[in-house]
Amino acid sequence: MKWKTCSILIAFVIVYSLRFYWQYGLDRELPQAKAGVLDLSGWDAQSGKVVSLRGDWLFVPGKFIAPEAGQLLGNIEGERELKVPGAWDRELGEERSTTYGFGTYRLRILLPDNTAGKYGIRAQVIRTAHKLYVNGELLGQKGEPGADAASSRPRVSPYIVSFSTDMKEAEIVIQASNFHYGRLGGIFDDIQFGSAESINRYGEIQLVGNNLLMGFYAMSGLFFIILYLFRRISRELLYFSSFFWMSLLFWSTHEERLLFWLLPGIDYEWQTKLQSLPSLGLFLFLFLFVRALFPRIGNRKLDKFAVGLTLATACLVLFTQVDFYSRFELVMISVDGVLLFYSFYILIRGSFKSNNDFVFSAIAAICILMESFMQGIFYMGFVPDRGFPPIERIGFIVSMAMLIAKRFFTNMEQVEIMSKRLLLADRLKNDFLVNTSNEIRVPLHGLINLAQIMIDEGGLKETRQEERLSLMVSTGRRLVHLLNDILDLSKINDSGVELSLRPVDVRMTINGVLEVMRYMTDKAAVNFVNLTEPGIPYVQADEQRLMQILFNLLHYTVKSGAEGIIPVKAEFKGGPKEVVVTIDALFQGNVPNNELPEAELNLNISRKLIELHGGTFAEHTSRHSGMELRFTLPLSDNQEVVLSELTRGNPEAEEELYSMVAATAAPSDLPIDAPKVLIVDDDPVNLKIMEELLALEGLKVTAVMDGIEGLKAWERGTDWDLVVLDVMLPGMSGYDLCRQIRSRNSFYDLPVLFLTSRIQPADLLVGFDAGANDYVTQPIDASEFRARTRTLLRMKQSIRDQLHMEMALIQAQIKPHFLYNTLNTIASLSEIDPEKTRELLNDFGSYLRSSFDMRNLDKKVPFSKEWTLVESYLQIEQARFGNRMKVTTALPDNLQFGIPPLSIQPIVENALRHGILPRFEGGNLLIAVSEEVGGYRIIVRDDGVGFASDKIEAVLSGTYRSGIGLLNVHRRLLNTFGEGLIIESKEGLGTEVSFRIPAAKEETEL
Repeated sequence: MKWKTCSILIAFVIVYSLRFYWQYGLDRELPQAKAGVLDLSGWDAQSGKVVSLRGDWLFVPGKFIAPEAGQLLGNIEGERELKVPGAWDRELGEERSTTYGFGTYRLRILLPDNTAGKYGIRAQVIRTAHKLYVNGELLGQKGEPGADAASSRPRVSPYIVSFSTDMKEAEIVIQASNFHYGRLGGIFDDIQFGSAESINRYGEIQLVGNNLLMGFYAMSGLFFIILYLFRRISRELLYFSSFFWMSLLFWSTHEERLLFWLLPGIDYEWQTKLQSLPSLGLFLFLFLFVRALFPRIGNRKLDKFAVGLTLATACLVLFTQVDFYSRFELVMISVDGVLLFYSFYILIRGSFKSNNDFVFSAIAAICILMESFMQGIFYMGFVPDRGFPPIERIGFIVSMAMLIAKRFFTNMEQVEIMSKRLLLADRLKNDFLVNTSNEIRVPLHGLINLAQIMIDEGGLKETRQEERLSLMVSTGRRLVHLLNDILDLSKINDSGVELSLRPVDVRMTINGVLEVMRYMTDKAAVNFVNLTEPGIPYVQADEQRLMQILFNLLHYTVKSGAEGIIPVKAEFKGGPKEVVVTIDALFQGNVPNNELPEAELNLNISRKLIELHGGTFAEHTSRHSGMELRFTLPLSDNQEVVLSELTRGNPEAEEELYSMVAATAAPSDLPIDAPKVLIVDDDPVNLKIMEELLALEGLKVTAVMDGIEGLKAWERGTDWDLVVLDVMLPGMSGYDLCRQIRSRNSFYDLPVLFLTSRIQPADLLVGFDAGANDYVTQPIDASEFRARTRTLLRMKQSIRDQLHMEMALIQAQIKPHFLYNTLNTIASLSEIDPEKTRELLNDFGSYLRSSFDMRNLDKKVPFSKEWTLVESYLQIEQARFGNRMKVTTALPDNLQFGIPPLSIQPIVENALRHGILPRFEGGNLLIAVSEEVGGYRIIVRDDGVGFASDKIEAVLSGTYRSGIGLLNVHRRLLNTFGEGLIIESKEGLGTEVSFRIPAAKEETEL
């Protein structure tokens, strides 16, 4: 240890020799101001070096000297020399020193010859407000200096200014005031001078250094807080992280003061508090960190005193004004010193008590000692900070981080050693148990057999003797079971159990176990019931071990005091590929006793066997609800598709179920055109439920229980509205059946609803890929099932209506008798009026071209296109009927709006055929388009025969069967604009049909 101590001391002597040379030795090489003059005439301004304006400045207390631009100040009365940087406290007060007051600093700088150019000045801490003049020109200002507190506005932050001069000297005048900080006023830090480029570079270097240091603190704080979250018992990690966060806040409010640069709205009061509080927090968490590292060193009362003193000082800073608590700056520094020296004491004691931690603890202790000493003389104002790298702080952080890492790895090594020892001890224990069990087994069986022989031979004189021998036999057998369990547990712990995995019917296994349990237990006290539904999937398990698991768990429930009915249920819930086995037990007023050693051993063996199978085990015990034992087993990859136990091997029962399904399939009270649904499911109970639910919806249901039969039923029928498929079906899976359906019917022609017990994304994707429209999970929820079937049927009906409307639209465009009559008219005119024939052929061609234009499938077409179709139609009809129809149009010029295709022509055709032409003398037809607010109104009016007003509703609702032209237009207008046709008609007077076209947004703006 001696050589380690000597090495550490020698290293620190070297480092601090460098620091003191940096602090004091470099001052002798730099120029110093004397009597207010700094001679830089021999200085090379272009060398890139920065000069600190240190030395004796001239100071005029109690006066603001305002220089004039371009002129230098002469001698000033009352001027005296003052050390800069340094406090002005002794110069302000005549009788006693005071920090409050104001005055003017002045320094003349003799510049090098022939070096006219741009210079820069970097000012830092000048308490607490000042203005900076160079050659009479105001270049910089922080706050507002004043002659009293009322006229002064404090602000302290570093900044850089630059100036140009052709003169051989520069005069710096600083007006400063301090009425807001209670100690050490004036220029408290170095003012740097140099070329503008070098000063800017110096500021950038300081900023980058400050940012790097803050980044280091932030990353370190985050790293150690994450470590603490992983190991919350190590409170030293929390304190070390807090130390870094406080350091981050401290450096963000000092030096470059980046926090105040980011948040310029913070006033001087809170700026100063944010500078003072992190200092207290930093030293407090440093102390707590060191205390947590060495919890056995120190005194608890002294700990509480130190923490309490720090918190009291923090409250003083937080709840008082700056000019008050700053008077006690020495007290706050003393509090920090107490924490530092107490931490130093703990580190020194800890380093000498622990050889493993000596090096790191000793380095950290010396770093703390030197850091506290240097920071103390800086903040006391004895010497300025020369910008020496923070080697003490870095040394402390690195040494403490290395100490934590070393302790961590030491603990890991100890844990590894102890783990190996425990594994060895556990193996020796298992070997001992196996050997002992084998040695006890043989004599124990001998005792059991001898006692059983004595009972079988009879001849015992007293009944009590036979009872005692029976008790001996039962106790011996119990011990044999216990030995077997011990051997099994030893094999399991040594990974010596080999499972013979194969598909196992868990329902039949439970039945076999319950038969034995009923024989072994008191039937009057407990009654085991198997509630497992038929058709449960096979599990991948070792059948013998599965029986052992069930026996152990059932024994556990009985030994724990369960009475009455004990249900055992295995179920497949459709989630993960596993079967869940549940055992429920009620205690009927008894308190569950699950602390018996034998019962606990059974439970541990069962848990380990279940985990070997790849399952999980859970136990829930409650005084009120009883006990629930639940475990899971993985499904077998090779499932056998079998019929339900209700119908397996029983043709009569199977036929009865099919007849029950068929009886529900065709209710007699449904309408002929009721939607038809095909259901395919191999579970008759599910079929019955779904049929009843769909019957409530007014649907015709056909149900089959096999995939092949479902395929045949689908092929026989051609008008199915919906198919409901179970995924797993005998003969053909639901996926394959759905693919067959999709080979002929699209998603819209015939919706398919899947029933599935699995809701994993991959399974659902397979179903949708096979062609399903939707799915319902089993067991089905009645409301969800009805809602999904209703939605699919509505989709089917909506698409069917749309197709019918499109077909009707095509048929409404060209009717056969219209073509026939038009062609006859053209033929008759061709002999008597060839010119008229050519015009009529052009109109007829235009009509056909517009009718078959594929753009008619668009939602809207230009009005001009629709009007071309109407004009062609009217020209053809005019040629046929001559003077019987008189057409009048009223259209504004340049109509530019969109309209659903074939909206006007069917209305015009309806007015001619059903309004004007039924009258022998014909009639008048008016087609008008008028502009109105927000759109256009289109009107088709005739003075024909008209019809009764009660038929209007029938025409628009589709119940009037004479034609669908107006209905088609009405529905398309509703779908496009939300407004349909308006029909007004009176018998003998005529009919008016109108509709409104809202203006599009761009049309409105125009």
